[in-house]
Amino acid sequence: MRALRPLAALAALVCSSVPAAAQGGLPVNLQVGLPQGEFANNVSIAGGFGVAGLFPLASEFGVRAGFDLQIYGSESRRVPLGGGVLGLILVDVTTTNAIVGGSVGAQVGMPSGRAKPYLAGMLGFSNFNTVTRAEGSNSEDEPFASTTNSSDNAFSKHVLAGLYLPLKGGEVLFDIGGRYTWNGESVRYLTPGGISEDAGGNILIKPKNTRADLLTITIGVTFRFDGQRRR
Repeated sequence: MRALRPLAALAALVCSSVPAAAQGGLPVNLQVGLPQGEFANNVSIAGGFGVAGLFPLASEFGVRAGFDLQIYGSESRRVPLGGGVLGLILVDVTTTNAIVGGSVGAQVGMPSGRAKPYLAGMLGFSNFNTVTRAEGSNSEDEPFASTTNSSDNAFSKHVLAGLYLPLKGGEVLFDIGGRYTWNGESVRYLTPGGISEDAGGNILIKPKNTRADLLTITIGVTFRFDGQRRR
């Protein structure tokens, strides 16, 4: 019970220091992911973006639903298209390692025209995937071929805390926060260098299987919607 006291204190502070008007919002942010535990032994950093929706149920309580994309590795190389005469044609092959996630949960502290902290807890999923694409070396068109080398889904749990700071006019808020994500007990994923060739030209895929917890720093803005205007 002692561990819940700081959360209860934050909720009380939020609910007692803000106006009663219910406000929803649209958070949009840039993200820096810092791998934790076993995941940090294989991945150094991730980066991406996130969007979410905030739907008020009461003046300072509502539903939060979000989508996130983080890239934690990318490799490119230029290779011949094939043997024989196809060797005269070069293509760019790019392998990208990514985490795609979605979550839904509850948030205490809804956006308004005043500075305030907020706290959220969410449940969702994280998809760890590695995709390789090929495109012409002198082309800006879409890749002409792609394949998914690895894909694994994990049940995820999230705790998010942050701070809203109103910008001029109060309808847009500067939004900075931190989120800790627990991604299941074991996740299969590839890292940069996890796909290679042996002496005979055979493709070798060497996935990792570990926990993949992540601490994410978020910096962005939240656009207010519905409810009453700033007091």
